[in-house]
Amino acid sequence: MKTQKAELLKQLPKHGWAVAEVKDDESEWFNLEWWEDEIWILESIWSPNTSKLYLTFLVDPQAPIHGRKKGEDIWALKASVERLEDWKSQEGVMFLGLSHGWENQLSGFLKCLSELRNENKKEIES
Repeated sequence: MKTQKAELLKQLPKHGWAVAEVKDDESEWFNLEWWEDEIWILESIWSPNTSKLYLTFLVDPQAPIHGRKKGEDIWALKASVERLEDWKSQEGVMFLGLSHGWENQLSGFLKCLSELRNENKKEIES
């Protein structure tokens, strides 16, 4: 998981995003659901710089929850314009599996983040 997070942190600025805030059990946001290991709140550094996204690191639903430590059993990442209400959420959500071969999917995922920013730009201009 450290490899995936490090690569994301490296790639996000190249695609116009900065991590503005990290929410986890160690932060002041203690109301994470069992399926949320960590949430990154991204802000656009490109136009429109008012765009914001949530990247939610998902805990594997088949993993034992009791005794799980932060960063363990993470299987996927979902991006959305609002905080997810449910780990199964699909509408307006971009998905990136974080297991074997994840790096082959990363560029497509980052392009989808840009599309979300561009959709936000259209809404602002309307």
